[in-house]
Amino acid sequence: MESIVSELEGTLVKDSDPFSYYMLVAFEASGIIRFALLLMLWPVTRLLDACGMGDCGLKLTIFVATAGLRVSEIESVARAVLPKFYMDDIDMEAWRVFSSCDKRVVVTKTPRVMVERFVKEHLRADEVIGSELVHDRQLVRPLPVIFHDGRLVKRPTPSTAILILLWIPFGITLAIIRIAIGVMLPMWAVPKLSRLFGGKVIVKGKPPPPTSGSGVLFVCTHRTLMDPVVLSSVLQRKIPAIKSELSNGDLVVCPEGTTCREPFLLRFSALFAELTDRIVPVAMNYRVGFFHATTARGWKGLDPIFFFMNPRPVYEVTFLNQLPHEATCSSGKSPHDVANYVQRILAATLGFECTNFTRKDKYRVLAGNDGIVSYTSSVGRIKKLVTGFKKVVSTFKPFIQ
Repeated sequence: MESIVSELEGTLVKDSDPFSYYMLVAFEASGIIRFALLLMLWPVTRLLDACGMGDCGLKLTIFVATAGLRVSEIESVARAVLPKFYMDDIDMEAWRVFSSCDKRVVVTKTPRVMVERFVKEHLRADEVIGSELVHDRQLVRPLPVIFHDGRLVKRPTPSTAILILLWIPFGITLAIIRIAIGVMLPMWAVPKLSRLFGGKVIVKGKPPPPTSGSGVLFVCTHRTLMDPVVLSSVLQRKIPAIKSELSNGDLVVCPEGTTCREPFLLRFSALFAELTDRIVPVAMNYRVGFFHATTARGWKGLDPIFFFMNPRPVYEVTFLNQLPHEATCSSGKSPHDVANYVQRILAATLGFECTNFTRKDKYRVLAGNDGIVSYTSSVGRIKKLVTGFKKVVSTFKPFIQ
């Protein structure tokens, strides 16, 4: 049996300086004040490192990033936020050597609680040596990061963190202007003026024309809570998200039931296939520079604000052809067959991968693996957040009602 011991920083991940990961913990678990304080401390830690006192600088960084936080808060960030950024920085050559051995041990200068989840679940290490030695069962193959959380898009290196802090006042102002444009101006004017303030919507395919009476069902991938707002803007007409409205016109549904940031589609609920045979799949995707527009933690009503705070938010809307009769329930297809077919063609359009994960799986991953109790508490929190978001959604009422 071949064994290997490898450092995490500078070997399995390219960056030898873990400072940006402490910045993520500071921002996501505490907020912008701790984030800014830790950034101001960075020159001190660099000076200590240059003087041969790197350990002191590291301890100071860890203290400022985590002092006063509950362990559960750090674990939440380590579970839902950090894996995405670690995965982006993986050195694939080092990973190939590491993964070829039977017994794999990772040594890290980062506290175990921050790295253990990623190292064991995604790098498939057997042991992690950080502040303590942890034993876990050996697993067979690596897994991609499908679910992650947090507001920041980029890993906050010192230069990136300075840029984020400098941008936030401008971003808030820009978000207010963009939202005001969407609320106050007629729908036909919104796309033109949005481009003047950095926003962009890319439309591909040919959307169906408006119909009188019973409408079509737009089945969308779910990337952010802005999906129905953007769709309404593109179609230049109000598209509701309540199924009782289908008899009066068009309707939009997101059968994934929750958002997913990575290039994966969650399992589609089959309920939409029973509503109508007039189904138009719509592939929705978005690109942002600083802030993610969705998060499982915090107040959901802030999601549109963070989306509009990005310098150049881009939405991509791709209309596919209406499903042919033979692909609908009227031809004898089961609702599950229809849902799986729509999921596959939307994934192929976006270059995404289909999964069997559901909303329940997502919140179990992000909220913890301690079973139904954890999931129930997450759902309770989500219901409260959704209640708060409905107040913000009322701002966009002209678009989505």
